[in-house]
Amino acid sequence: MMMIVALTALLLLDGYLSTHILPTRFQGIGFALLVIVVLIVALAEISRLAQAKQIKLHLWLIIPVLMLLVTQPFWSGKSAAAPVLAGILLISVLIMALLAGITRGTENIMSLLGMGAFTLIYLGLGGWFLMSLRMLGQTDDCIWGQIGKVVLFLACVKSCDIGAYFTGKFLGRHKLIPSISPGKTWEGLSGGVILTVIVASLFAYWSDIIVYSRAVFFGLAIAVSGQMGDLLESMLKRDAQSKDSGALVPEFGGMLDLLDSPLLAAPVAYLLFTI
Repeated sequence: MMMIVALTALLLLDGYLSTHILPTRFQGIGFALLVIVVLIVALAEISRLAQAKQIKLHLWLIIPVLMLLVTQPFWSGKSAAAPVLAGILLISVLIMALLAGITRGTENIMSLLGMGAFTLIYLGLGGWFLMSLRMLGQTDDCIWGQIGKVVLFLACVKSCDIGAYFTGKFLGRHKLIPSISPGKTWEGLSGGVILTVIVASLFAYWSDIIVYSRAVFFGLAIAVSGQMGDLLESMLKRDAQSKDSGALVPEFGGMLDLLDSPLLAAPVAYLLFTI
C-alpha cells in the first residue's frame, strides 16, 4: 500500500511539474528519471541471476544504453523512434560481442550475447514503452491529462497481480503451468482478469481516458500480457534456482518481481492507445 501511495504521489508531482514548470520538450522527465532508477535496480537483479549461470553481463555498457533508450523521446523525437531504437540495440550488441571476444575469447560467447541482448530488449524496450505511455499525455495542459493513461495502465497491471494472488490463494485448484510457476492457477488468472476488466471499466466511467467500448478488451489484453511477463520472469528465476529476484520489498521480492508484468504489458498498452 505504501508503494502505491508513493508512486501515485510521484506521478502527481510529475504531472504538476509538466503543466506548471517544465517546457513542453521536457514534460515527463520526472517519470523518466524514476523509470531509469527502477531499471538499474532490476538490472542488478538480472545480473545476479545471470551470474548463477556463470554469465557476467557488461553492466557498464548496459546502464548507459538503458538511459539512452528511456530518454530517447527527449533528444530524438517521436518520428525517429524506430530507427534510433534499432540502431542503439544493434550497436550495443556488436560492442558487447567485440569486448567479450577480446577479453574472454569465444568460450560461452553465445550464452553471454544471448543474455546480454535479452536484457537490453527486456529492460530497454520495456522501459521505452513505459516512458512512451507517459509521453502520450505530453501535450495536455492538465495534470490528469498528462498522467491519466499511465495511471490507468499501472492500475490495470497491478489489479491483475492482486486479483490473481488472492483468488489463487483462496480458490486456486488447477495449476496453470507448474513447470514454470508451481503457485499459479487457472482460478488465479481468471480472478486477475476479472478484476482488471472491472478497474478498466471504472476508469471509463470516471474519466475520458478510455471509453467503455475499449475498456473490457484493454483490461483483458493487459491482464494476459502482464501474466505472461510474470511467467517469463519465473522462468529466469527457476533457471537460476532463485525464489525471488531480490529482497528489496518484503514478501514481494525484488524490483524485477514488481516490474515483470508492466515490462511486457507496456507494449500492448501503447499499441492499444495508439492504434
